[in-house]
Amino acid sequence: MIEVPHWVQIFVLVGIALVVIVVPVRILYEMTKDSRERSRRFKDLADRLKEQFGGVETYRTVFGTSRIHFKHDGRPATVYQPADDELLIQLEPKVAPTFHVIARTRGPLTPPVAVMWESFRLLSRIQTHDPLIDDSIALYATPIFGSYLREAALDGIPAEGKPTGLAESLVILRKMPGVRRFELRMSPSAGFRLSFKLRADDMLYRPEELESAVHHAFQLYDLLVMY
Repeated sequence: MIEVPHWVQIFVLVGIALVVIVVPVRILYEMTKDSRERSRRFKDLADRLKEQFGGVETYRTVFGTSRIHFKHDGRPATVYQPADDELLIQLEPKVAPTFHVIARTRGPLTPPVAVMWESFRLLSRIQTHDPLIDDSIALYATPIFGSYLREAALDGIPAEGKPTGLAESLVILRKMPGVRRFELRMSPSAGFRLSFKLRADDMLYRPEELESAVHHAFQLYDLLVMY
């Protein structure tokens, strides 16, 4: 039987110890580094919100997504940032939505139905037959409310000039600077919220852009819930 030299044994043991100690420490360092970066971005976002809104309050959580409460013209809302390239605005109105609606940036494939997961409901695509909406935004609703949604969108599309009302808010939200795509979800169970997938940080570093998004979110709420 060949005896392993003592220095080789020590070398192997030191190598194992380094792997056992250094790797977890490195992983922990990266996790805390990411956590510190998220905390910094969260604080920066809260500071910028204070430039445009009143009643700004931050709620940080160890697990889950931290949130920022604020008020826009006295109306409460909450902002979440689930990921670095994602922003979510949840309105907190006194009157909850009655109907189900999904409006989102139209992608390469536009299915005829969408799923409202919060209430496990299938919604049919609503077409206005106007390219301003149909070529860039996919609308989904129940058949009954879909008729109102279609008419409300068309009422805001003049023969000449800029769109107004529902059509204006949808078009502006779709064209927000730095936004890859947006989605509006409205239902009795989920409430009224907007989510944005970002390709740049315009909405995070330019509070006037975020204020515009919140303004049009409340305008859509008024048109779709308080009509």
